[in-house]
Amino acid sequence: MRLLWIRGAVVGAMALSLAVPPWVLAANTKEVPEKEEKAEKKAMDKEQIKSFQEALKAKGEDPGPIDGVIGHRTRSALRAFQKANDLKDTGILDDQTAEKLTAEKRGLLSDVSGAISPRFDFHEMAKLSLGTEWYRRTPKEQTEFVKLFADFLKKAVVSRIEPYSNKKVTYTGDSVDESYAKVGSKLQTPGGEEVKINYMLRRLQSGWKIYDLIVEDVSLVKNYRAQFSRVISKSSYEELVHRIKQKLNEFDGKLAMAD
Repeated sequence: MRLLWIRGAVVGAMALSLAVPPWVLAANTKEVPEKEEKAEKKAMDKEQIKSFQEALKAKGEDPGPIDGVIGHRTRSALRAFQKANDLKDTGILDDQTAEKLTAEKRGLLSDVSGAISPRFDFHEMAKLSLGTEWYRRTPKEQTEFVKLFADFLKKAVVSRIEPYSNKKVTYTGDSVDESYAKVGSKLQTPGGEEVKINYMLRRLQSGWKIYDLIVEDVSLVKNYRAQFSRVISKSSYEELVHRIKQKLNEFDGKLAMAD
């Protein structure tokens, strides 16, 4: 019974995938009015354009190089996508097109949040990732950091799982004692390679919760702790929070056009 609880906690965190259709060549090279092109460039930065190019590619269009530049191939891909979705085929990345392109990812973010929130011990993960700095923070700062870290982790998961198209996950074994457990697994990558992932869990009153992931023998928590420690030692805790918020804004920028 205890093992079923543990596996249940892991399954919800692993069972997300996003189908990626094959590439289809789009051929349309109409010119875009200069005024509209300038307004488009003003509305987005290079990273946002890259994100939309990746979204077009995932939808089966060919935007050319993912370089943050809207060239002829990206325009052609936009027009093909607009035609396929009953939008006006302007070749411009307008609000309607952006909304349509990011709708699936928005749904994926919602799925991820719903799937991992009940199974991950974000409080413990944030505490371990912050290391000794955790004890220098006030209770209010600790609470705020846990929420910030949880938001960051959820959105980071979205950016990582998109390349996996119905790939096979297999269990490789379990080890359990009264308070802690480890569930081993292997994930097949798009290239056919296997990645070893161990889920580390601890037993709480509310059930078994994941507090760390060991990917190819590298701890997620320890990796973040090393990164966070470097930022704090070179600058400050406030700078770390600022950088995490910046990263969150980058994730959000991949879901919608800038105002």
